[in-house]
Amino acid sequence: MQLNRANLNSVFTAVSTRFLRAYNAQRDDAWRRFVQVERMETDRLEMPFLEQITGMREWTDARVVQNLRAECLTVTSRRFELTYGIPRTAIEDDTYGVYGSLFESMAVQAANLPEDIITELIEKAAAAEWVDGKKFFSADRKYGKATIANTTSAALSRDSFKAAYDAMTAYRGHGGTPLKVRPTVLVHGPALRWTVKALFDNPQAEQGTAGAVLPNDLHNIVDHVEMPGITGGKWLLLQDSAPYRPVVYFDRIAPDRLVRRDREEDANVFDQDQFLYGCRGRGGAAFVLPHLAYLGNPA
Repeated sequence: MQLNRANLNSVFTAVSTRFLRAYNAQRDDAWRRFVQVERMETDRLEMPFLEQITGMREWTDARVVQNLRAECLTVTSRRFELTYGIPRTAIEDDTYGVYGSLFESMAVQAANLPEDIITELIEKAAAAEWVDGKKFFSADRKYGKATIANTTSAALSRDSFKAAYDAMTAYRGHGGTPLKVRPTVLVHGPALRWTVKALFDNPQAEQGTAGAVLPNDLHNIVDHVEMPGITGGKWLLLQDSAPYRPVVYFDRIAPDRLVRRDREEDANVFDQDQFLYGCRGRGGAAFVLPHLAYLGNPA
């Protein structure tokens, strides 16, 4: 192939088409089940919260104004890139078509960037901090006089799940009013796949010390989402039906566009005899409100 601009544009159109087709077709959006996606034209997302998380009160005297906190939950966008090189000789010899699968692989990686960022957040959940400076998952956070204990070191089991579920449904706000939390999703990794299926998918289950087979009171009580990047026995119980979701993803720039450096005067072409094609994206994630998430983090 003669390396003129028209031919190089044709090559770029071909690889871009394969990239976009794979980007749109092979995206895994299971994470959207519990994630709030926000888009803004700034380098950071700031989410304000009220100083007190409470319900309505009977109006018998002056109004009680619920002020915004001085601190906001701030999510900063991070930059990500993926770049592939095609030897110039592959273009000259019309063999660049064999690289098509590589561009489809690039597209899959790009499309699943949000899942990768959210998985990283969950993997580091025990160290995550909230706007009050405390660990997001803590045994002694206070909403006024009420305690919001949202973590355990227990492995996932019938008893530990019930303890977490009951704890979340009993949460109260700053005014002592119930927060009416109802967990809806359990997030886990591959290591808990069969444990989760046994706990929630079977209509009947062995229960008690005698191992009697009884109707399974956990059958379909929550949905479950397996994320392949979560390691070990870590599990998260979440409510995803509130105005706020338990996790926010700041989608600043989606990595859905292929760019190139394929001019002869480009340093990569002149010095290394290769054409470069790549994509870039910006995003970030954070946990939102402590009463919407409960972490099981066994040692």
